[in-house]
Amino acid sequence: MLPFLIDSQDALDFLRNTPDITDPQRAFVIAFLSREGWTNRQIRSHLGIDKVYTLTHFKRVGLALTDTEFTLWEKNPERITLGHLRVVCHLKPTVREPLLRKLLAQRQSVSKLHGLVRGQVQHSNADIKRYENQMEDILGRAVKIQFDPARQCGKLTLDFYGLDDLDLLSTTLGFKSEE
Repeated sequence: MLPFLIDSQDALDFLRNTPDITDPQRAFVIAFLSREGWTNRQIRSHLGIDKVYTLTHFKRVGLALTDTEFTLWEKNPERITLGHLRVVCHLKPTVREPLLRKLLAQRQSVSKLHGLVRGQVQHSNADIKRYENQMEDILGRAVKIQFDPARQCGKLTLDFYGLDDLDLLSTTLGFKSEE
């Protein structure tokens, strides 16, 4: 069962009183301590974690999961592993939970889940590429769109050809420079 933690001392008491801590509990406590301002080094020393990447995996998953996803993981630790959650934790919560439920129903390996998630991201990238091509056709210039589906943000790059073209592009975007 996931602990109810009020402060860092509660987390430390939970660690001391739980010799057989589970991965969901460990990720939950690590995320809690991280939110409390503890450094990775402090957390690693209190939890006895030697490898930096081990803490990073638990922290990334712990900070990303919702309470419902933690509960699913906690109730099904054989079917949902830290490896599975590392694959899906960067996705939006609206996508993660159905994937985890599908994982419970179908028992997929981490690599199969990774392929499934990669297919969804590539589909999203195909939509972005199509949008990029449409913008190039309309604007008559090279357009590059970099999109991060996990954070739902990105970068739009427009090419210009000379200072006059830059002025035209700036005016089209509504920018008026002071002369």
